[in-house]
Amino acid sequence: MRKAVFLDRDGVINSLVPRPDGRMTSPWTLEEFMSHVDPNISSYVKTLKELDYMVFVVTNQPGVLDGEMMMIELDEMCGYLEEEAGINHVLYALKKDSHLYKPNNGMIEALIRTYKVDRHHSFMVGDRWKDIVAGHKSKLMTIFIGKQYTTPEKYEHIQPDYIVDNVLHAATLIAELEKYD
Repeated sequence: MRKAVFLDRDGVINSLVPRPDGRMTSPWTLEEFMSHVDPNISSYVKTLKELDYMVFVVTNQPGVLDGEMMMIELDEMCGYLEEEAGINHVLYALKKDSHLYKPNNGMIEALIRTYKVDRHHSFMVGDRWKDIVAGHKSKLMTIFIGKQYTTPEKYEHIQPDYIVDNVLHAATLIAELEKYD
C-alpha cells in the first residue's frame, strides 16, 4: 500500500484569477495558469516524494462545460503539473452533478483503487470545504489552506484535521507528522 497526498489545484497550487465582473476563477489559459502557479510547487512535490508519498491533483474544472475554457488548455495545464512539477497523476471533474465532482469523492476513490493507496496514511489538501468533505468521505487526513474554515450547514460536522496558511506549510506539516508515524 502506498501513501499519497491529494492536492486541490485552484487556490492551492495556483492562485485564483480576478475577472472583470469581480469573480475570482481558475485560470482559463495555460498563460494565465503559468502566471498564477506557485513557483515552488515542484519543490513541495519533491519534498513529499522524498517522504515516499505519491502526489495527486484532484480538481473541479466546470469552466470547460461553462464555455470559459477550452479542453486543450486544461490538458496543457495538467501536462505541466505531471511533466514539470512531478505530480504523479491529475484528475479533473467537469460535470457539477458527477460522482467525481467534489464534494463527492469519486476522483479520490479512483486514484486510491488505481494506485493501491493506504487511505489511513494519506492526506487531502484543499482551500475549500468541498475538498475537506471529499477527503473526509474517503477517510483521509485533511488539511485546509486558509485563514478560516467555513462550510454549509449540511457539512458543519465535518472539520479539517489541520489548518495551515499555504501549500508550503502543508508539506512541512506532513513532514513533521511523518516523524511521529
